[in-house]
Amino acid sequence: MEVVLNNTTIDYPKEKPLHSLVEDSAATFPGNIALRFHDTTLTYSQLNNTANQLAQELLNNGVKPGDIIGIALDRSAELIISLLAVLKSGAAYVPLDPEYPKDRIEFMLDDSAATILITSTKYKGHFASNTTEVLVEEALTASKNYPAENLKVDVTGQSLAYVLYTSGSTGKPKGVQIAHHSLVNLMYSFQKTPGITSKDVTLAVATISFDIAGIDIYLPLCSGAQIIMADSITAKDGRALLDIVRNEGVTILQATPYTWRMMLEVGWNEPLPLKVFCGGEALAKDLAEKLIPLCKELWNLYGPTETTIYSIIKHITDPNDITIGWPVDNTQVYILDEEKNNLVNGEIGEIFIGGVGVAWGYLNRPELTAERFIDNPFTPGEKIYRTGDLGKLKPDGDIVYLGRIDHQVKVRGYRIELGEIEHNLGKQEGIKQAVVIAREDTPGIPRLVAYVVLESGQTGVPEKSMLDKWDEALLAVLPEYMMPDDYVLMDVIPSTPNGKIDRKALPKPDYSHINRSEKYVAPRTSNEKLVTDIWEEMMGLNKISIFDNFFQLGGRSLVAVKIMARLEQETGKRLPLATLFEHSTVEKLAARLEIDAEAITWDSLVPIKPQGSKMPLYIVHGAGLNVLLFNALAMNMDDEQPVYGLQAKGLNGIDEPLDVMEEIAANYVEEIINHDPVGPYAVAGYSLGGLIAYEMAKQMLAMGKDLKMLAMFDTYADQTQRYDSPVKRTIDNTWMFIKQVAYTPVLFVQDPKRTIEYKSREVGRRIQKVFKKLFPDKVKKKEGFSAYTDDIHDRSLTAQKNYLLEPVNVTIELFRAKKKTFYMNDFKFLGWKPFALKGVNVHDIPGEHNTIFAPPNDKQFAKVLQECLDKAAKQN
Repeated sequence: MEVVLNNTTIDYPKEKPLHSLVEDSAATFPGNIALRFHDTTLTYSQLNNTANQLAQELLNNGVKPGDIIGIALDRSAELIISLLAVLKSGAAYVPLDPEYPKDRIEFMLDDSAATILITSTKYKGHFASNTTEVLVEEALTASKNYPAENLKVDVTGQSLAYVLYTSGSTGKPKGVQIAHHSLVNLMYSFQKTPGITSKDVTLAVATISFDIAGIDIYLPLCSGAQIIMADSITAKDGRALLDIVRNEGVTILQATPYTWRMMLEVGWNEPLPLKVFCGGEALAKDLAEKLIPLCKELWNLYGPTETTIYSIIKHITDPNDITIGWPVDNTQVYILDEEKNNLVNGEIGEIFIGGVGVAWGYLNRPELTAERFIDNPFTPGEKIYRTGDLGKLKPDGDIVYLGRIDHQVKVRGYRIELGEIEHNLGKQEGIKQAVVIAREDTPGIPRLVAYVVLESGQTGVPEKSMLDKWDEALLAVLPEYMMPDDYVLMDVIPSTPNGKIDRKALPKPDYSHINRSEKYVAPRTSNEKLVTDIWEEMMGLNKISIFDNFFQLGGRSLVAVKIMARLEQETGKRLPLATLFEHSTVEKLAARLEIDAEAITWDSLVPIKPQGSKMPLYIVHGAGLNVLLFNALAMNMDDEQPVYGLQAKGLNGIDEPLDVMEEIAANYVEEIINHDPVGPYAVAGYSLGGLIAYEMAKQMLAMGKDLKMLAMFDTYADQTQRYDSPVKRTIDNTWMFIKQVAYTPVLFVQDPKRTIEYKSREVGRRIQKVFKKLFPDKVKKKEGFSAYTDDIHDRSLTAQKNYLLEPVNVTIELFRAKKKTFYMNDFKFLGWKPFALKGVNVHDIPGEHNTIFAPPNDKQFAKVLQECLDKAAKQN
């Protein structure tokens, strides 16, 4: 049995590096389409030539063969070009998905000792590390004058291709080192079985930090086939993926069972000429039953990262006979007992893998490498990898996968070391012990459940504030897919007679009480009743409150797909999956069903009044972050006047808020130019937003854009004190305080009631600020929208405090509130005179700072603003 199973030796070009196979494709199929991403299409010749030029630029930037290069780019054509360029330069890359936690990416960069980080302007300066940052946009521009021919760099099959980090049981990810020849062998093997030709069209959906992305990218490129690359949002949307497969002639798609289930849930019910590669986790019988009649071929693929993506594959034709099959070329598989005896008669043992796919080991982890990569007892001088998976041999030689020996699991297609979650959860204050397991109490929907013993001895359901604290701490160090779905408080963790944790004895959570809002509120409208009924059915929960949060209830993309599909079925409205990020409670999602699709967005650019033929006005939010303030103003302007708002990044509670003024402004400028590349432009800012608008104008003018108007809605030009000496800061602040106190009686005479209200609120804010610093544990933590708007507000203030105002060759239209509620050094120009080199035009508007948009002030404000806009639009 052993001889038959492992008779896989076959010649392959072991001295060739991986990228040389792509170069061969470019020579054989120069005009074939190699890559499509959105509106970008590259032939093999264009892709190979551009990668050659970028590789030369990297070499000129000091990259040497053997270096390790980090790559943190969004899914794009530039990502593929950069991967090839690094390989062509003789270096190895560390793939870094920018959506992963910042701390995790920085750990990988430091641990790998990466010399250079290739990233984009979007992430410029975002990752703190010892690397030299190379912006791909600049590097591609600089490389255009280099020769396009293939480089003559000494790269062989024995050179390192990449270091890919996987979850670590000790709390730290571990870097797996894969050589070129291991990948070349796999490509040659896969070209034959399952098979691929230059006529195939593949759809790439795997994140670059998942090793199976190597099949998505290199298998088609080594074969002359075409890749359609899905962006990160599309890759998570079963409907969008199914549309691409149906409409773009996709013939091969590799995905995890999780993704295949998503596509089935949204209505895939007709046979397609599609070769299905199913990998990443175990293929279930029910999934195979559904896929077999709908696809051309179904392949079950198995292999750990440590043995180069996939080591064992099987063509599945019978859902009652699911195995992982036979080894790929030049690969040996053994089923061993604890004494390393080879079990060939159907006994259950651990799966060990040998052959040319075996990695070098873990980077900088010699002890762990020695533990997992052991001497091959059957072939002296070689290593085999112990997978930690249980398996057995069928009489016909097929290998059956039987799950994990240890506590590493596969959830939603990701390999997860539960120990890493336990390690980070155990570090939280008040937690005595934490055990995490994967449960599948609802078939097809695995959930990570954390069982926690508190020092206080509390049991039952954790308090919501406690859950929020733990989730926040874990999200700082772990990817979202490793977050526990449920928490159970216990007085003691059950153990076996020999003292080990008895994971099988851990109780099923009471899902009816997990992560609920503090008070149950029943549905009030027909749409709330519809959404509640669907959530309860799809999530297996009872009595969902309209204020319950989808994600806190354990909701994930697979359930989201089902919910959106059912909502579409019931209402006829097709909502994107991202809607659940924006409207994550029953109340909000139900309200979303009642509102026009264009009315709400979490993009920075918000269409408040998009119709009209006049020059659009773009208004930046104030410190309150609320662009809804501008609605009344917009509605009172001319019918042909378009108005857009700019809201802060991160309002959805998912995106990372920005805290550098130049970055905030650049984000908004990018959104405006993407919406209207030509112009002309009118930009305004309210309060804090005025400073952002000023920086936006500065950037737009530097870009040569036609900026017709820059407006300030009662914004004072607060100059940062960051660059002043401590003595100057003390003198200025003291003098300012004296003048404020002296001016208070004047304000009191003008409007005593409003002055008392304003001063009382200011004193209250200062007391609250001091209280927060002295007693942070006693401050009631805000939740949901309020929590992350506070975070964005704080970061915006940080940006303001660090922002140095510099004179700009621009005119400022200053809309100044007539009523003053506080002292200012410059009541006339609000401090803008030194910075607007073309002058400041003052327009008085009714109200005070916080009421200029409120009725009836909004009508007068709109009239003055419209006159100013119309005048600006006519200027040359």
